[in-house]
Amino acid sequence: MNQKPNNHYTSRILAKFFDIKAAEILSIHLTDFILVHIEGEILNQILPYILAFIVFLVYDTSFQFFANGSLGKKIFNIHLVSKENENQQIPITTIFNRSFYVCCFGLGFMIPKISTLFVLFNIFYLFKNGTTHWDKVLKLKPVFKPISIGRMILIAFCFFILLNSYYQLIKDYF
Repeated sequence: MNQKPNNHYTSRILAKFFDIKAAEILSIHLTDFILVHIEGEILNQILPYILAFIVFLVYDTSFQFFANGSLGKKIFNIHLVSKENENQQIPITTIFNRSFYVCCFGLGFMIPKISTLFVLFNIFYLFKNGTTHWDKVLKLKPVFKPISIGRMILIAFCFFILLNSYYQLIKDYF
C-alpha cells in the first residue's frame, strides 16, 4: 500500500491564510499612507495589487529567513527545512524564490478573482501529491511539530485579532 504521509493540510492552509491576511492588512495601511485617491484613475486601481504583491514577498521572505518561519507558520508550529540538509539554514535566495512561487503560482499574483482559481488548484495538488509544487521544485519540506492545547487557544486568539482588525479596515468599503 502506497500511503501518503500526514501533511497536516489544514494547518498549512490556515497558516497561509493567516499570512495572506497579515500581508493584506499591512498593504492596506501602506496604500492609505502612500496613495492619493483620485476617482477613476487606473493607477489607483492597479497599485494596491502591486503593493500587496510586494508586501507579501517582503513579509514572507523576511520572516522565513530571519525568524525561521512566517507568523502563520510560527503559531501553527510549522518549520521549513531543506530535503538535502535538514540542519542547515535555507539560503535567502531559495526562500525568496519560494515566496515568489507562492505569490505567483499559489496565490495568483494576489488578484482576487484569479487567486481563487490558483488556490483551488493548489489545494487539489497538495491533497493529491502530499506537497506543493514549489516545495517539490525547491527541495523543501515542512516539518510539523505537535500543537498543544495552549497553542490552540493562541491560534484562536490570533485569528480573532487578525480577522477583527481586517474587518475594521474593510468595513468602510461596504
